[in-house]
Amino acid sequence: MPRPPSSPAPTAGRPGASLGGHAVIYLVGTALQGLGVLLVLPFATRVLGAAEFGRVATGLVLVQMVGTIAAAGLPQVVLREHHRGEEGPRVARALAGTMVLLAVGLGVVGLALALVLSATGHADLGQWVPLVVAAVALTTVVAGQTLMRARLQPWGFLALAVLATVGAQLAGLLAARGEPTSGRYLTAYAVVLVVAAVVSLAVARPLPPTVERERVRAGVRLAAPLLPQAAAMLGLLSGDVLLARALVGEAGAGTYQVALQLGNMPFVLAVALFNAWGPLVLSHPLDRRWAWTARTGTALTTVVAAGAAGVALLGPWLVAVMADPGFDHVAMVGALGVICTVSISYMLYQGSSLAVLDAERTGRLAWSALAALAVVVLVALWLAPGAGATGGVVGIAVAKALGYVVLMALTTRFARTHSSLRWPRRVAVVALGGAALALAGAVLPLSGPGAWLRLALAALVAAGALVLAPRIVRVLRG
Repeated sequence: MPRPPSSPAPTAGRPGASLGGHAVIYLVGTALQGLGVLLVLPFATRVLGAAEFGRVATGLVLVQMVGTIAAAGLPQVVLREHHRGEEGPRVARALAGTMVLLAVGLGVVGLALALVLSATGHADLGQWVPLVVAAVALTTVVAGQTLMRARLQPWGFLALAVLATVGAQLAGLLAARGEPTSGRYLTAYAVVLVVAAVVSLAVARPLPPTVERERVRAGVRLAAPLLPQAAAMLGLLSGDVLLARALVGEAGAGTYQVALQLGNMPFVLAVALFNAWGPLVLSHPLDRRWAWTARTGTALTTVVAAGAAGVALLGPWLVAVMADPGFDHVAMVGALGVICTVSISYMLYQGSSLAVLDAERTGRLAWSALAALAVVVLVALWLAPGAGATGGVVGIAVAKALGYVVLMALTTRFARTHSSLRWPRRVAVVALGGAALALAGAVLPLSGPGAWLRLALAALVAAGALVLAPRIVRVLRG
């Protein structure tokens, strides 16, 4: 999609200072919402039990998947268009309005399908309706959050994120205490998401797509390849929970979900950093954009690698807090260590994907994500069946990690082909070192000398992070 002739090139504002300040806000905010979910998790597993919690986990994955389809790959385009000329913010609001309309349309279809299936005795409206409503509301929230990111307003993003995650999960937990069923949990979860959606519309103020017809059409064309890409990315993010349910049962899915929530802590860190970093990359002057991206991206990857190693090495103690002995702790710790490596691959993927998006090669992003998802499914089908409950859970985690490696490798190759982004060699040392320590956390014994070795390695990671911290801060601010 060519830049309109009357539109000036994007300007950067205060890249270094903004990245440092915004990264802190996004990091604190995302950590708070992640911590809130983790605080709810041990109570939810105990209130619902493994089987009912597995149904809740599956329902939440379906909400995420439907919400992603409704978003139609537009969030990335909203970020890009906001910084393209004086009319960019108006175009971004119109694209966000398109997201909301698509969500409502898909919700109507979902409700009609639920009514048909219910009439024929193939669906329970009490289960379907909350999931459909939650998916529409979540997409509306994402539209508002995307505009907050584009406007470099992290506080608005934070407020919506906390309400739609911590608030919704807490409401589900409180409702389930009176009636410990997945249906009760999901209904309360959907109600709070609707409240968050209303707040999102009031704060972000999206516009109808008709106010910028030409650029909205062009944006939709650019986003079209991002729809299968977004669906595949959501499959990478949460589809492993569905695979766990199919391959190791509902109790196994509940066990895997606990490991996934813990293993996602460094992943949440990567997303938080990207929320601050991505808009600044796309608003940076083009002549310095990709050199600045490589330099700051290497620093951010170092932070994520240290976090991944630390969480994996402390796995046994984290698992003991989050789940009672009725869950398979050995499987959780093994899966947790492997899942932690995902965040490192994802941080590098995020930087490379910005270069591919800016070059308007969104089809490459779709192919990378679809190939990665195929790897996850094929490896999970190979490793999980017949491996037992513990081995099956760990096998699914291995499949997820390999899928993200493929995603990162393909996207980085496309970025190198279509842009001047070149990652320095030291980023490979950082990534491999962090992954090796995380995998050590997956295989070291949970007690005895192995536990002491875990603590020693975790202390070494913490000491290294403290030594490197001043240099990383200088890079992010320089």
